[in-house]
Amino acid sequence: MEADVNPSRSGVYPRYGKPILDRIVGLLLALLTLPVLLVLLLVAWTAFGWAPLVRERRIGRNGQPFNLYRINTRKDHRTDLRGRRLWLSLWLRRTSLDELPQLWNVTFGRMSLVGPRPLPPVESAALDAAAPRRRHTTRPGLTGPWQVYARGDGRDLSDHLDVDLAYVEHISFRRDLAILARTLPAVFRHHEDV
Repeated sequence: MEADVNPSRSGVYPRYGKPILDRIVGLLLALLTLPVLLVLLLVAWTAFGWAPLVRERRIGRNGQPFNLYRINTRKDHRTDLRGRRLWLSLWLRRTSLDELPQLWNVTFGRMSLVGPRPLPPVESAALDAAAPRRRHTTRPGLTGPWQVYARGDGRDLSDHLDVDLAYVEHISFRRDLAILARTLPAVFRHHEDV
């Protein structure tokens, strides 16, 4: 199990505790939410008429690509084939329930519960020009400082790069707990552009 730590820093939590806690808590949460996830996948498949699960390419730790899974809400389609507005799709994205499958990414060690936002290759490459690969010294997170402190403020991630970089430079158990505690209130208080 690889540690989430910049080689220039050391510490028990980033090196050993975080990867172990991520996998244990990720597995517990994935199993606990599995019935909800299965119902949401069935409802999405029935309501939308397209594959309920989507696989998206993201850049992870050390710049390695991985497949991120989420419920397919098809953000590019605001209406179905009959012209009806996709309210379920909007609700899933606003409540972040479309991200429940990412708990399995955490369980298998591709993501962390808390970390920088996982980005597609093109966006990641653009940000790497501003802060070469520093975001990739740890696994991307299901939640993180950007999602908690800047969710829905209308600005790009590049405007908040310093928030992610500060997290990467100062990983701690206390900070991860604080971010986890603020995640649900942030989801219900701020909405991303859906």
